[in-house]
Amino acid sequence: MQPTVNGLLHNAGLGLRLLTGANSERLTAPISWIHSSDLADPTPFLDAGQLVLTTGTQFAQATATRESFESYVERLAGAGLLGIGFGTEVIQAGTPDGLIAACERFSMPLFEVPYRVPFIAVIRSVADLIAEAAHARDAWALNAQRAISFAALRPDAIGSVLQELSRQLGRWVRLYDSRGHQSATFDEASALGRSELLERVDAEAQRLIARGQRSSSTISDPAGQVSLQTLGRRGALRGVLATAGAGPLDAADQTVVTSVVALAGLALEQNRELGRARGRLRSGLFQSLLEGNVAPVRRIVEQMGGALPVEPVRFVVLRPSSGSRDALFTDLEARDAEFTGELFFAASDGRVVISASSDAAPALAAQLSRLHGLAAGLSEPMPWVETATGVSQAVRALEKAGEASVLGFSDIVDGSLSGLLRETAASEVARALLRPVREHDAGTTLIESARVWLEHNGAWDPAAKQLGIHRHTLKSRVALVEKLTGRPLAGFDARTNLWLALELE
Repeated sequence: MQPTVNGLLHNAGLGLRLLTGANSERLTAPISWIHSSDLADPTPFLDAGQLVLTTGTQFAQATATRESFESYVERLAGAGLLGIGFGTEVIQAGTPDGLIAACERFSMPLFEVPYRVPFIAVIRSVADLIAEAAHARDAWALNAQRAISFAALRPDAIGSVLQELSRQLGRWVRLYDSRGHQSATFDEASALGRSELLERVDAEAQRLIARGQRSSSTISDPAGQVSLQTLGRRGALRGVLATAGAGPLDAADQTVVTSVVALAGLALEQNRELGRARGRLRSGLFQSLLEGNVAPVRRIVEQMGGALPVEPVRFVVLRPSSGSRDALFTDLEARDAEFTGELFFAASDGRVVISASSDAAPALAAQLSRLHGLAAGLSEPMPWVETATGVSQAVRALEKAGEASVLGFSDIVDGSLSGLLRETAASEVARALLRPVREHDAGTTLIESARVWLEHNGAWDPAAKQLGIHRHTLKSRVALVEKLTGRPLAGFDARTNLWLALELE
């Protein structure tokens, strides 16, 4: 255990006697070291958390005043000293009253060191306790690392390691992924309770990830101190590990955290490689689905302990940029890394294709579009054997979707064949067919006459009546349309083509 003033006072072999500061918090604070000095101002050579022993040479009885004692003690208290040991019967008989009064005023622990006890004995006692404490911390660190190593052998390696780290440190532990988003939290000590501090930690984790370099940082707050450390190598960061507690990490704590950083970084890298392997498997299975081989794909997925989404399914297609692709795949892996049957996804031709049950697909498409700022195309419900058709529908919907929006295939067709053809190259064919007619007739006389005639199934009298012209005038106009298009309109096939051209133009 760390040495304290109280511990020294209870060491019967030293025979120390406390004179002031019986209620001071300094009595239980850990002592970092102990010095002997008779300087009037030893503070330049001391650090906070230390003790000073003195024989009082600096307090010459002829010149010692209340002010000199108070200024001496005030300097030591301001420097963070934990106490003063006064060696009696060396220079002065007993402890000076002025020193006692000054220590009482500043709540500074003051104890007497009897003449029979050399200062070196007190110093050695503190040194031995510090060495014992350091050995105990080293032993703790070794045992903690051993426990964490065993935790790494469990199925959920990263989660188990971080949970064990939280337990060993008695601290709050949080893991952030490669996007700077929190992926796991272990609140052993509940050190952080203020939402504004948590927001600062989240923002700092995202800043470290954005830098792309191996680094660390510390956030100090009345609620606790938070240490953050990146995981992974420069240019390929895999996440950030944050730990929080009432105070800073000591050397033993830091040793354990460093080992966890290495383990977690390795595990995340392995997970990434495993994710790539799963991605290649998904792409192969998806290709089989496109070819209509549903039964073999279903058997493979079931042999892996998973399942395909229940039919009917809908397909969602997104086209992520190079910068957003990893984030999208990380999100999808987190949703369904083990083929749980909630969705199925794969990469294909620079796009990401996702399938889900017909009920769940629309909400999934909207969520992914919103989270990743991507447009999404959505197919109609269909069985797995029609995967190629579903993907084709979703791709065509994606091509018509606006930025970061979701468009369904049903939204781009009106339920008719003409509506379906409008989304293909047929529109260009229609415009080419009618271009001579448009160029000949600056207005819409010929086009409108042909449309009304076709709407009346080629009947001259009712069409002419609707147009308000003579039937012979209408015949002349239709004949001119035939000449300009180079297509006789006597047969059903030619009339159908003209009707579709008018619809698609």
